[in-house]
Amino acid sequence: MKSLSELRISKGITQEQMAKILSIGVSTYNQYENSQRSIPYNIAKKIAETLEVEVEDIFLPTRFTVSKTNKPKVSNE
Repeated sequence: MKSLSELRISKGITQEQMAKILSIGVSTYNQYENSQRSIPYNIAKKIAETLEVEVEDIFLPTRFTVSKTNKPKVSNE
């Protein structure tokens, strides 16, 4: 899987251009690209649209919830 910066560069888009497309500051976009700041879903969606990929292709969940399975007790009665 390509990183956000690799995808952006492959499309010939600079960080400055991406920031303008997203209506955010260049420093904010740089923080998104370097995983120094959480990306709001609406921004992630617009990034994916601009790069012509699916959101799930570039933004993976960072946490997974694992639930414990309660096994029924077996009675020997």
